[in-house]
Amino acid sequence: MGWKKRALYGVALGLLVGMTGCGGEEKQEAEVIRAVKYREVAPVPSHLERRFSGITKAGEVVRMSFRTGGKIETLEAGVGDRVKRGQVVATLDNRDARLNLEKALVDLEKSRIQSDNAKSNLQRTKALYENNNVPVSEYEKARDTYANASAAYDVDVRAVRLQKRELTYYTLASPMDGIVTAREVEANENVASGEVVAVVQAGDSIEVEAGIPELWIAQIRQGQAAGIVYPAMPDKRFEGRVTEVAFESDPETHTYPVTLVMEGARANIRPGMPASVVFRFEREGAVPALLVPVHAVAKDYEGHFLYIVEKTGEGEGVVTKRRVTAGRMMSDGFEILSGLEGGEKVVTTGISFLTDGKKVKLISD
Repeated sequence: MGWKKRALYGVALGLLVGMTGCGGEEKQEAEVIRAVKYREVAPVPSHLERRFSGITKAGEVVRMSFRTGGKIETLEAGVGDRVKRGQVVATLDNRDARLNLEKALVDLEKSRIQSDNAKSNLQRTKALYENNNVPVSEYEKARDTYANASAAYDVDVRAVRLQKRELTYYTLASPMDGIVTAREVEANENVASGEVVAVVQAGDSIEVEAGIPELWIAQIRQGQAAGIVYPAMPDKRFEGRVTEVAFESDPETHTYPVTLVMEGARANIRPGMPASVVFRFEREGAVPALLVPVHAVAKDYEGHFLYIVEKTGEGEGVVTKRRVTAGRMMSDGFEILSGLEGGEKVVTTGISFLTDGKKVKLISD
């Protein structure tokens, strides 16, 4: 073997010995401490809260229309305007109606004069007849003339009354205090009788309609109180009271419409705003239990378990695996019937990575 080969062999042997020595040393890995969220357990409440989607609407909505057709002459209120009861919203061209009224008044005056003349003639003829100065036939003729004139006058009185009433059909007035939310026509348009001209909603009355599933509708009654929450105002909760409970379900949503009136309307709440209606239902047949979040409970071949947190310092703790008896699962969590005491703290997230006695960092849920 040449000197070059012997030198290379020595270098390779040295590297092999060095690598063997390094592999023999045990590497010390630092313990990983996981952060977990925890929560103190609380008793299961004696009632359940359920939220249902709803929509806000005005308590009173009037779709205003004329009782007669014609051409729009004026529009006195626009969308968004507040109107008072009796305030004029729109008018029709009423020239023909005014002419008809004037003609009826002329006819009435003529019939009044004829009736007065016939009455005077009857009184004069009656006096003559009683003194045997005229025959009975003339008296009867005067009496019939007065009767006909009086009847004609009554007919004309009713005709004038009718024309005056019809003249009011050409003016559209608001039947209540409210806000104009829609206007369907413009000036100089021709409209038919009954065609919607404007929509007025009561400004001081707010209602919420919610669809209630079959499971809960039997527990809702007229007069029942409920909370109303708006996504636009999540920190505020308004009070409402049930005024109507539908007997039949909606064929499209398969829920039962329930109407609530809001107690004390607010200016910043308007028709069309989405809302959540919160009902409280009593729990029937409830047993004493504690409530924990759904994700705090796990199950293996021995049954349900969870992890209890014991604090060991500021923001630190140790978890202990605890066997429990779980009851019903509700929307708010699991009922724990045994194995847990009130006031204890349970891990709510990441329990699949934990083992009994493991150290953890604590984050309040």
